[in-house]
Parts: sequence; structure tokens; C-alpha cells
Amino acid sequence: MAGLPTDINIDILSRLSIKCLLRFKCASKSFCSLIDSQEFIKIHLKRSIETNSNLSLILSGTPAPILLSSRYWGGKIFSTSLDSLNLGVELDHPFKNCKGRAPIIDSCNGLIALKNDENGIAFWNPSTKEHLILPKFWGDLKDKVYMVVDGFGYDAVNDDYKVFRLVQFVRENVKYTEVSVYSLRSNSWRRIRVDFPYYILHGWDGTFADGHVHWLVTNNPKDDIENLIVAFNLESEEFQEVPLPHLEDKKNVLVMFVGNFSGCLYFSCLCNYPQPVDIWVLKGCWTKAFSFHRSVGDYVKALAYSKSEDKVLVDKFKYGEEDDDINRWELCWYDPQSQRAADQVTIHGVPQGCRDTLVCVDSLVSLAAYAGRGVAGREGRMS
Repeated sequence: MAGLPTDINIDILSRLSIKCLLRFKCASKSFCSLIDSQEFIKIHLKRSIETNSNLSLILSGTPAPILLSSRYWGGKIFSTSLDSLNLGVELDHPFKNCKGRAPIIDSCNGLIALKNDENGIAFWNPSTKEHLILPKFWGDLKDKVYMVVDGFGYDAVNDDYKVFRLVQFVRENVKYTEVSVYSLRSNSWRRIRVDFPYYILHGWDGTFADGHVHWLVTNNPKDDIENLIVAFNLESEEFQEVPLPHLEDKKNVLVMFVGNFSGCLYFSCLCNYPQPVDIWVLKGCWTKAFSFHRSVGDYVKALAYSKSEDKVLVDKFKYGEEDDDINRWELCWYDPQSQRAADQVTIHGVPQGCRDTLVCVDSLVSLAAYAGRGVAGREGRMS
């Protein structure tokens, strides 16, 4: 390959896995320089996304939103290849040896944003093991904090990765909201002035899709369930409303969720039994993509299509009679045609019990390329 033109080398290397590319970097200085280049990193990432390849399933010991549980895996995070889904490998994430939980905020382009009560937020690339500890949130929080939610995503216009933090306070029984944005390129936080006339009912972090971070909210403080989606544009740093899909019987809805499925925003809701768990996908307009019979599960999270795109990997939870959530979580392949769970998936080496799952593309995206060299373990600044 050393004698081949650069564009041919790029085309060949862009088809390889991250593990192979990291080994190739040791082969020669020219290969190392090529693989480390921002041009190649973006080409490799683009091919992986377009071909639905180099995907990993991340399992963290923080329960999915539907559950409030004291059972965690001591901050452990596991990964397995989406192609095999056989063996789970424990990952050395930045908060592994810290006290408290380390829930994942979201994943984007191979980077994961996770947070810890004592140590703040970190950006982390599990493929390259590079990480950055962000500065802690500002310390002048004099009023009572009602709700704190975060979001993470990519600003494609400015080629920047951002964290968005929204804090709702209570002052003299009146709620008000402060918003801040962290930019990886500037490696700093800044407060922004935006109008946010909404109420957050649950402390669930946002979902990134199509350049926006999304939350379920309500504009009526007396509501006990959300009535719309609000999206934060990472480029313009403005909010916009996204109407919910048409629900035939809103009175039957118990809880709602948003997530990311194959790069698109999806919406699902849990209704009174025996109503199915429906999932809508937003591609210009809402389309009902899946309808899961309650025999499949009460909480069903669509994760990814199979290589042949004839099955969907889902993480499902079934309520039981006892107050014990162990062993009620199951991964399986779901057949949309027959509307039945096809094959159960068992990942060896991963503990049973409460967990959250997400699909992450393996990538070479470099934090150092954005925030500067010597980035690993470094803290940013606040402005």
C-alpha cells in the first residue's frame, strides 16, 4: 500500500475497523499521519454511518428512564460489537474509579458524554480511550435547584461538539430557567439568554438527532404528562417546538419517551394495558415505524436495524408482580413483519438488572484536534 496513491489508500483504509487502523498507525509514519488526519477521520466516520458498520452497543449501569432503582453496576460501562452481540467488555471510562453514578448523557460520532455527581461532565472516545474532563457547572447557584438536564451533540455548521445544560430554579415559589452551552472548540462554558416557557417533568437528559437536542416538556405547570417536544438547535442556539405525533387516545398515555433510532428522532409512549407500545420516527413528518404487542414488553427501546435490515434490535422490560427488576430486561431481535420477538440476545460478561443501552459508532474523532494537545484528563474553563 505504500506505493499506492493517497486517495486509493484512503479508500482502502476507510473500510477497516478502528482496531485495525490503530494497528496500522504503528506500521509507518506515513500511515500514522494519514490516519490521524482530520480529512481521513471524517471520511471513515461518514462511511461507517452510511454503511451501518463499526457499531457498538453500550450498556451502562444506570437504569433506563422508566425506572427509579437503587441497583447500579458501581458505575460500570460495557461494550459489545453490534455484529456479534456475544461478549461484553468492561470499559475504562473517565469516572470508573469515582464515587456515585456515571450516567451517559448521549453519544454522537463515536464520542460519549457522561457525568458524575462529584466530578462533573466528561467527553470520552471509548475507541481511542481519549477523554476530557469539562469544568464543573458554575458555583453561584443561590436559589433552589428544581431540575437539571443535559444534552450533547454535534454542531455540523461550526464543526464543534457541544454540551447543553438547562437548570430550572425555584425562587419564591416561581420557577425560572438558566441555560449554558459548552463548546469543545473553545473548551469553555458560557451562559446564553433564551426564552424557555416550558416545564420539565422528568430529569431525563436530551436526545440528539439532526443537529438538535430534544426534550419532552409541557407548557402547563399543572400537567402531569408532557404535551410537546422542544428542540435546541446547536448551531443557532435557539429553541423550537416539535409537535407530538397524533395520538388517538392521549388519556391512556402513562409515560412518553424520545430517543435516536438510526440517526432519526423517535417518539414512543407507554399506555394502559393492553395497548401496544408504538414507536414513531421523524423523517420530515412523523411515521409510525413499529408497534410492539405488550407480550413483547411494557418498555421497548428500538436500538438498531440488523445488517439485512429485516429485524430490529430492541431492549425490552416487562413489569412483574414483585418489586424486583432483576432479570426482567431482555435484548432481542424483533421481526416487524410478524410483529414478534425473533431471537433473544445474551451478552456474556454483562451483569443482569437495571441498565440503559445505546448504539455508538466506533470512530477516531479526536478531542485533542478540537480542544488542543494534551487534552486527556485536562479540565476546561468557564466564562
